[in-house]
Amino acid sequence: MKDTIDAFKAIGEPTRFRALRLLVEATVELCACEIIDVLQKPQYTISKSLGALVDAHLIDERREGRMMMYSLIHGPMNDSLFKAVAKAESDKELESDSKRLASRLAEREDGICVNGC
Repeated sequence: MKDTIDAFKAIGEPTRFRALRLLVEATVELCACEIIDVLQKPQYTISKSLGALVDAHLIDERREGRMMMYSLIHGPMNDSLFKAVAKAESDKELESDSKRLASRLAEREDGICVNGC
């Protein structure tokens, strides 16, 4: 039960919720710089938020050269949570996130972030 409570606590903060929603929406792993650009928050804020999601076992991180890559950790409980996040009521901020995400993903070459932070 502790893992479930930790997961809900992790997404209870707006920046962490928005970051998780990006990963759910993207359906592919994202590099930290893409998340930073889309959410338009300082690198430190995004790193702390992503760290909390990693600690809650919702997302995984891996280093690829200089970039940190983030992806969803799938499992029965997590997948149910991801569905709820995807269906959460949208607002102007989340709609803007979606547009910036689509734009940022369109800049990829062969599915890989090339812009960096």
